[in-house]
Amino acid sequence: MNTPELFFLGLVIFWLVLYLIKNKLERRGFQIYPFLLLWKKGTRSEWFPNIANKRYYKIFEKIALILGLVSMVGGISLVVYVFLNLINAYFISPSQVTQSQVPRLTPIIPGITIGINQVPWLLLAIGISVTLHELAHAISATSNKIKVKGGGILLLLFFPGAFVEPDEDEFMGSPISAKLKVISAGIAVNLILAGIVFPFVFYLPPLISQGLQIVAEVPHYPAYNSSIPVNSVILAVNGHKVNTPDQFSYYLSQSTHVNITLLLPNGSVIIKTLNTTPDHKIGVYITYDYPPILYAILDFAYWMFTINFSLALLNGAPLIITDGGKIFTELIKKVGLSENVSYVIQGLLVVVLIGAIVLSLSPPQ
Repeated sequence: MNTPELFFLGLVIFWLVLYLIKNKLERRGFQIYPFLLLWKKGTRSEWFPNIANKRYYKIFEKIALILGLVSMVGGISLVVYVFLNLINAYFISPSQVTQSQVPRLTPIIPGITIGINQVPWLLLAIGISVTLHELAHAISATSNKIKVKGGGILLLLFFPGAFVEPDEDEFMGSPISAKLKVISAGIAVNLILAGIVFPFVFYLPPLISQGLQIVAEVPHYPAYNSSIPVNSVILAVNGHKVNTPDQFSYYLSQSTHVNITLLLPNGSVIIKTLNTTPDHKIGVYITYDYPPILYAILDFAYWMFTINFSLALLNGAPLIITDGGKIFTELIKKVGLSENVSYVIQGLLVVVLIGAIVLSLSPPQ
Protein backbone atom coordinates (compact mmCIF):
# COMPACT_ATOMS: atom_id res chain seq x y z
CA MET A 1 0.00 0.00 0.00
CA ASN A 2 1.49 3.36 -1.04
CA THR A 3 1.56 6.57 0.99
CA PRO A 4 -1.58 8.22 -0.48
CA GLU A 5 -3.59 5.05 0.14
CA LEU A 6 -2.35 4.91 3.74
CA PHE A 7 -3.27 8.58 4.20
CA PHE A 8 -6.84 8.10 3.00
CA LEU A 9 -7.22 4.86 4.93
CA GLY A 10 -6.10 6.67 8.08
CA LEU A 11 -8.57 9.46 7.30
CA VAL A 12 -11.46 7.01 6.99
CA ILE A 13 -10.48 5.27 10.25
CA PHE A 14 -10.25 8.66 12.00
CA TRP A 15 -13.80 9.61 10.99
CA LEU A 16 -15.16 6.15 11.86
CA VAL A 17 -13.70 6.51 15.35
CA LEU A 18 -15.30 9.96 15.67
CA TYR A 19 -18.70 8.49 14.77
CA LEU A 20 -18.22 5.65 17.27
CA ILE A 21 -17.64 8.15 20.09
CA LYS A 22 -20.14 10.68 18.73
CA ASN A 23 -22.30 10.71 21.89
CA LYS A 24 -19.32 11.41 24.15
CA LEU A 25 -18.13 14.22 21.91
CA GLU A 26 -21.59 15.80 21.73
CA ARG A 27 -21.77 15.89 25.55
CA ARG A 28 -18.60 18.00 25.43
CA GLY A 29 -20.10 20.50 22.98
CA PHE A 30 -18.97 19.01 19.67
CA GLN A 31 -21.27 18.51 16.71
CA ILE A 32 -20.57 15.69 14.26
CA TYR A 33 -21.76 15.76 10.66
CA PRO A 34 -20.55 13.74 7.65
CA PHE A 35 -16.85 14.67 7.49
CA LEU A 36 -17.47 17.84 9.53
CA LEU A 37 -16.50 18.25 13.20
CA LEU A 38 -17.78 21.43 14.80
CA TRP A 39 -17.21 22.95 18.24
CA LYS A 40 -19.07 26.14 19.06
CA LYS A 41 -19.58 28.19 22.20
CA GLY A 42 -20.65 31.62 23.30
CA THR A 43 -17.87 34.13 23.59
CA ARG A 44 -17.17 37.62 24.85
CA SER A 45 -19.09 40.35 23.04
CA GLU A 46 -16.01 42.51 22.44
CA TRP A 47 -12.74 41.38 20.91
CA PHE A 48 -9.54 43.32 21.55
CA PRO A 49 -11.24 46.73 22.01
CA ASN A 50 -7.80 48.31 22.60
CA ILE A 51 -7.00 47.46 18.99
CA ALA A 52 -10.49 47.87 17.52
CA ASN A 53 -10.86 51.44 18.69
CA LYS A 54 -7.44 52.70 17.65
CA ARG A 55 -7.08 55.14 14.77
CA TYR A 56 -4.70 52.83 12.87
CA TYR A 57 -7.32 50.07 12.90
CA LYS A 58 -9.94 52.45 11.52
CA ILE A 59 -7.49 53.21 8.69
CA PHE A 60 -6.97 49.48 8.16
CA GLU A 61 -10.74 49.00 7.81
CA LYS A 62 -10.92 51.64 5.09
CA ILE A 63 -8.12 49.91 3.23
CA ALA A 64 -9.87 46.58 3.82
CA LEU A 65 -12.98 47.90 2.07
CA ILE A 66 -10.93 48.57 -1.06
CA LEU A 67 -9.14 45.22 -0.83
CA GLY A 68 -12.47 43.43 -0.37
CA LEU A 69 -13.85 44.95 -3.56
CA VAL A 70 -10.60 44.23 -5.43
CA SER A 71 -10.74 40.58 -4.27
CA MET A 72 -14.36 40.28 -5.35
CA VAL A 73 -13.56 41.54 -8.85
CA GLY A 74 -10.38 39.43 -8.94
CA GLY A 75 -12.22 36.29 -7.81
CA ILE A 76 -14.92 36.72 -10.46
CA SER A 77 -12.30 37.39 -13.12
CA LEU A 78 -10.24 34.34 -12.14
CA VAL A 79 -13.17 31.91 -12.21
CA VAL A 80 -14.60 33.22 -15.49
CA TYR A 81 -11.16 33.52 -17.14
CA VAL A 82 -10.17 29.93 -16.34
CA PHE A 83 -13.57 28.57 -17.35
CA LEU A 84 -13.63 30.38 -20.70
CA ASN A 85 -10.05 29.35 -21.49
CA LEU A 86 -10.85 25.71 -20.74
CA ILE A 87 -13.99 25.84 -22.90
CA ASN A 88 -11.99 27.40 -25.73
CA ALA A 89 -9.11 24.93 -25.40
CA TYR A 90 -11.16 21.73 -25.30
CA PHE A 91 -14.32 22.49 -27.25
CA ILE A 92 -13.88 25.49 -29.58
CA SER A 93 -10.27 25.45 -30.84
CA PRO A 94 -8.49 22.44 -29.30
CA SER A 95 -5.97 22.19 -32.12
CA GLN A 96 -4.61 25.68 -31.46
CA VAL A 97 -3.76 25.30 -27.76
CA THR A 98 -1.63 22.77 -25.90
CA GLN A 99 -2.87 21.50 -22.53
CA SER A 100 0.18 22.96 -20.77
CA GLN A 101 -0.86 26.46 -21.87
CA VAL A 102 -4.33 26.28 -20.33
CA PRO A 103 -4.87 27.82 -16.85
CA ARG A 104 -6.57 25.50 -14.36
CA LEU A 105 -8.32 25.52 -11.00
CA THR A 106 -7.08 22.39 -9.26
CA PRO A 107 -8.24 21.51 -5.73
CA ILE A 108 -5.69 20.43 -3.12
CA ILE A 109 -5.82 16.63 -2.77
CA PRO A 110 -2.97 15.03 -0.77
CA GLY A 111 -1.27 12.25 -2.68
CA ILE A 112 -2.92 13.32 -5.92
CA THR A 113 -2.34 17.03 -6.53
CA ILE A 114 0.24 17.53 -3.73
CA GLY A 115 2.72 15.24 -1.96
CA ILE A 116 1.84 13.79 1.43
CA ASN A 117 5.02 15.37 2.85
CA GLN A 118 3.49 18.79 2.20
CA VAL A 119 0.36 18.15 4.29
CA PRO A 120 1.78 19.33 7.67
CA TRP A 121 2.83 22.69 6.18
CA LEU A 122 -0.47 22.97 4.33
CA LEU A 123 -2.51 22.37 7.50
CA LEU A 124 -0.36 24.75 9.55
CA ALA A 125 -0.79 27.47 6.92
CA ILE A 126 -4.55 26.90 6.78
CA GLY A 127 -4.85 26.98 10.58
CA ILE A 128 -2.95 30.26 10.92
CA SER A 129 -4.60 31.92 7.92
CA VAL A 130 -8.18 31.02 8.85
CA THR A 131 -7.68 31.95 12.52
CA LEU A 132 -6.31 35.41 11.66
CA HIS A 133 -9.06 35.84 9.06
CA GLU A 134 -11.80 35.18 11.63
CA LEU A 135 -10.02 37.24 14.28
CA ALA A 136 -10.14 40.21 11.91
CA HIS A 137 -13.91 39.74 11.52
CA ALA A 138 -14.32 39.74 15.31
CA ILE A 139 -12.16 42.83 15.89
CA SER A 140 -13.96 44.73 13.13
CA ALA A 141 -17.30 43.76 14.64
CA THR A 142 -16.12 45.33 17.92
CA SER A 143 -14.80 48.35 16.02
CA ASN A 144 -18.24 48.90 14.50
CA LYS A 145 -20.18 48.37 17.77
CA ILE A 146 -21.52 44.95 16.78
CA LYS A 147 -21.47 42.29 19.48
CA VAL A 148 -19.84 38.91 18.85
CA LYS A 149 -22.15 36.26 20.25
CA GLY A 150 -20.21 33.11 19.45
CA GLY A 151 -17.32 31.39 17.77
CA GLY A 152 -15.64 28.06 17.41
CA ILE A 153 -13.42 25.71 15.50
CA LEU A 154 -14.12 23.09 12.87
CA LEU A 155 -12.54 20.26 10.92
CA LEU A 156 -13.80 19.70 7.38
CA LEU A 157 -12.53 16.31 6.17
CA PHE A 158 -8.95 17.09 7.28
CA PHE A 159 -8.87 20.88 6.78
CA PRO A 160 -8.89 22.89 10.04
CA GLY A 161 -10.92 26.07 10.36
CA ALA A 162 -12.39 28.63 12.73
CA PHE A 163 -15.36 30.99 12.75
CA VAL A 164 -16.93 33.85 14.70
CA GLU A 165 -20.59 34.86 14.81
CA PRO A 166 -21.46 38.55 15.10
CA ASP A 167 -24.92 39.19 16.56
CA GLU A 168 -27.20 38.78 13.55
CA ASP A 169 -29.76 41.45 14.54
CA GLU A 170 -27.08 44.05 15.30
CA PHE A 171 -25.20 43.20 12.12
CA MET A 172 -28.29 43.49 9.89
CA GLY A 173 -29.27 46.76 11.59
CA SER A 174 -25.88 48.35 11.05
CA PRO A 175 -25.07 50.81 8.23
CA ILE A 176 -23.84 49.22 5.03
CA SER A 177 -20.38 50.72 5.60
CA ALA A 178 -20.09 48.90 8.94
CA LYS A 179 -21.24 45.59 7.44
CA LEU A 180 -18.79 45.86 4.56
CA LYS A 181 -15.93 46.67 6.94
CA VAL A 182 -16.66 43.59 9.07
CA ILE A 183 -16.92 41.35 6.00
CA SER A 184 -13.86 42.78 4.22
CA ALA A 185 -11.51 42.64 7.22
CA GLY A 186 -10.88 38.91 6.86
CA ILE A 187 -10.24 39.14 3.11
CA ALA A 188 -7.81 42.01 3.69
CA VAL A 189 -5.84 40.01 6.27
CA ASN A 190 -5.41 37.16 3.78
CA LEU A 191 -4.19 39.54 1.06
CA ILE A 192 -1.77 41.20 3.47
CA LEU A 193 -0.39 37.82 4.62
CA ALA A 194 0.05 36.77 0.98
CA GLY A 195 1.93 40.02 0.33
CA ILE A 196 4.21 39.50 3.33
CA VAL A 197 5.35 36.02 2.25
CA PHE A 198 5.42 36.83 -1.49
CA PRO A 199 9.15 37.78 -1.51
CA PHE A 200 10.08 34.56 0.32
CA VAL A 201 8.31 32.49 -2.33
CA PHE A 202 9.31 34.26 -5.53
CA TYR A 203 12.55 36.12 -4.82
CA LEU A 204 14.39 34.25 -2.07
CA PRO A 205 14.75 30.78 -3.71
CA PRO A 206 16.83 32.01 -6.70
CA LEU A 207 19.10 33.96 -4.34
CA ILE A 208 19.92 31.00 -2.10
CA SER A 209 19.78 28.25 -4.72
CA GLN A 210 22.88 26.04 -4.87
CA GLY A 211 21.85 24.34 -8.12
CA LEU A 212 18.81 22.68 -9.66
CA GLN A 213 17.50 19.40 -8.31
CA ILE A 214 16.09 16.89 -10.80
CA VAL A 215 12.73 15.74 -9.40
CA ALA A 216 11.60 13.68 -12.41
CA GLU A 217 12.68 12.69 -15.90
CA VAL A 218 10.90 12.21 -19.21
CA PRO A 219 11.35 8.63 -20.48
CA HIS A 220 13.58 8.23 -23.54
CA TYR A 221 14.91 11.79 -23.36
CA PRO A 222 18.69 12.44 -23.04
CA ALA A 223 18.81 12.55 -19.21
CA TYR A 224 16.79 9.34 -18.92
CA ASN A 225 18.82 7.57 -21.61
CA SER A 226 22.07 8.61 -19.85
CA SER A 227 20.88 7.03 -16.56
CA ILE A 228 21.14 10.28 -14.59
CA PRO A 229 19.61 9.49 -11.16
CA VAL A 230 16.53 11.40 -10.08
CA ASN A 231 17.35 13.75 -7.13
CA SER A 232 20.72 14.58 -8.67
CA VAL A 233 21.57 18.28 -8.56
CA ILE A 234 22.62 20.12 -11.71
CA LEU A 235 25.53 22.39 -10.76
CA ALA A 236 26.75 23.65 -14.14
CA VAL A 237 26.23 23.47 -17.90
CA ASN A 238 29.38 23.64 -20.04
CA GLY A 239 31.24 25.00 -17.04
CA HIS A 240 28.70 27.76 -16.34
CA LYS A 241 27.17 27.58 -12.85
CA VAL A 242 23.36 27.39 -12.89
CA ASN A 243 21.11 28.31 -9.96
CA THR A 244 17.84 29.12 -11.74
CA PRO A 245 15.72 27.49 -14.46
CA ASP A 246 16.27 30.52 -16.72
CA GLN A 247 20.05 30.11 -16.51
CA PHE A 248 19.71 26.39 -17.21
CA SER A 249 17.52 26.99 -20.28
CA TYR A 250 19.86 29.71 -21.56
CA TYR A 251 23.00 27.58 -21.45
CA LEU A 252 21.19 24.59 -22.96
CA SER A 253 20.06 26.80 -25.83
CA GLN A 254 23.68 27.57 -26.78
CA SER A 255 24.42 24.08 -28.07
CA THR A 256 23.00 20.63 -28.73
CA HIS A 257 26.13 19.06 -27.22
CA VAL A 258 26.49 19.87 -23.50
CA ASN A 259 28.53 18.87 -20.48
CA ILE A 260 26.34 18.70 -17.34
CA THR A 261 28.08 18.86 -13.95
CA LEU A 262 26.04 16.83 -11.46
CA LEU A 263 26.01 16.26 -7.71
CA LEU A 264 24.69 12.71 -7.39
CA PRO A 265 22.49 11.52 -4.49
CA ASN A 266 25.50 9.59 -3.10
CA GLY A 267 27.49 12.84 -2.78
CA SER A 268 29.86 12.38 -5.72
CA VAL A 269 30.28 14.97 -8.46
CA ILE A 270 30.45 13.86 -12.11
CA ILE A 271 30.24 15.40 -15.58
CA LYS A 272 27.81 13.86 -18.08
CA THR A 273 28.09 14.64 -21.79
CA LEU A 274 24.69 14.75 -23.49
CA ASN A 275 23.26 15.49 -26.90
CA THR A 276 20.09 17.54 -26.38
CA THR A 277 16.93 17.31 -28.44
CA PRO A 278 16.65 19.66 -31.44
CA ASP A 279 14.77 22.15 -29.24
CA HIS A 280 17.58 22.04 -26.64
CA LYS A 281 15.87 19.89 -23.99
CA ILE A 282 17.28 17.03 -21.92
CA GLY A 283 13.94 15.90 -20.44
CA VAL A 284 14.11 16.81 -16.75
CA TYR A 285 11.74 18.43 -14.26
CA ILE A 286 13.73 20.65 -11.92
CA THR A 287 13.37 22.69 -8.76
CA TYR A 288 15.68 24.89 -6.72
CA ASP A 289 18.21 23.20 -4.48
CA TYR A 290 19.03 24.95 -1.21
CA PRO A 291 20.35 24.05 2.25
CA PRO A 292 18.11 21.40 3.91
CA ILE A 293 17.38 23.63 6.90
CA LEU A 294 15.63 26.10 4.58
CA TYR A 295 13.30 23.59 2.92
CA ALA A 296 10.81 23.66 5.80
CA ILE A 297 10.80 27.47 5.97
CA LEU A 298 10.30 27.88 2.24
CA ASP A 299 7.66 25.12 2.05
CA PHE A 300 5.73 26.86 4.81
CA ALA A 301 6.11 30.23 3.06
CA TYR A 302 4.86 28.68 -0.20
CA TRP A 303 1.72 27.34 1.45
CA MET A 304 1.12 30.57 3.36
CA PHE A 305 1.15 32.44 0.06
CA THR A 306 -0.93 29.85 -1.80
CA ILE A 307 -3.58 29.52 0.92
CA ASN A 308 -3.90 33.25 1.63
CA PHE A 309 -3.94 34.33 -2.00
CA SER A 310 -6.44 31.59 -2.86
CA LEU A 311 -8.62 32.48 0.14
CA ALA A 312 -8.55 36.16 -0.80
CA LEU A 313 -9.66 35.49 -4.39
CA LEU A 314 -12.10 32.60 -3.95
CA ASN A 315 -13.52 33.85 -0.66
CA GLY A 316 -13.71 37.30 -2.23
CA ALA A 317 -15.68 35.99 -5.20
CA PRO A 318 -19.49 36.05 -4.80
CA LEU A 319 -20.13 32.33 -4.45
CA ILE A 320 -23.17 32.24 -2.09
CA ILE A 321 -21.41 31.17 1.13
CA THR A 322 -18.32 33.37 0.76
CA ASP A 323 -17.51 36.78 2.21
CA GLY A 324 -17.55 38.07 -1.34
CA GLY A 325 -21.10 36.79 -1.63
CA LYS A 326 -22.09 38.85 1.41
CA ILE A 327 -20.39 41.96 -0.01
CA PHE A 328 -22.11 41.41 -3.37
CA THR A 329 -25.52 41.01 -1.73
CA GLU A 330 -25.09 44.21 0.28
CA LEU A 331 -24.12 46.12 -2.88
CA ILE A 332 -27.06 44.66 -4.81
CA LYS A 333 -29.46 45.79 -2.08
CA LYS A 334 -27.81 49.21 -2.02
CA VAL A 335 -28.73 49.80 -5.67
CA GLY A 336 -32.32 48.79 -4.99
CA LEU A 337 -32.36 45.22 -6.33
CA SER A 338 -33.64 42.14 -4.52
CA GLU A 339 -31.40 39.71 -2.66
CA ASN A 340 -32.72 37.03 -5.02
CA VAL A 341 -30.95 38.76 -7.91
CA SER A 342 -27.69 38.43 -5.99
CA TYR A 343 -28.30 34.75 -5.24
CA VAL A 344 -29.12 33.94 -8.87
CA ILE A 345 -25.91 35.59 -10.08
CA GLN A 346 -23.89 33.87 -7.37
CA GLY A 347 -25.47 30.53 -8.21
CA LEU A 348 -24.40 30.92 -11.84
CA LEU A 349 -20.86 31.71 -10.72
CA VAL A 350 -20.84 28.57 -8.54
CA VAL A 351 -21.83 26.52 -11.59
CA VAL A 352 -19.00 28.17 -13.58
CA LEU A 353 -16.54 27.44 -10.74
CA ILE A 354 -17.57 23.78 -10.58
CA GLY A 355 -17.26 23.54 -14.35
CA ALA A 356 -13.76 25.04 -14.24
CA ILE A 357 -12.66 22.55 -11.56
CA VAL A 358 -14.16 19.56 -13.39
CA LEU A 359 -12.49 20.56 -16.66
CA SER A 360 -9.21 21.21 -14.84
CA LEU A 361 -9.19 17.70 -13.37
CA SER A 362 -10.62 15.78 -16.33
CA PRO A 363 -10.24 17.74 -19.56
CA PRO A 364 -12.07 16.26 -22.55
CA GLN A 365 -9.88 14.26 -24.89
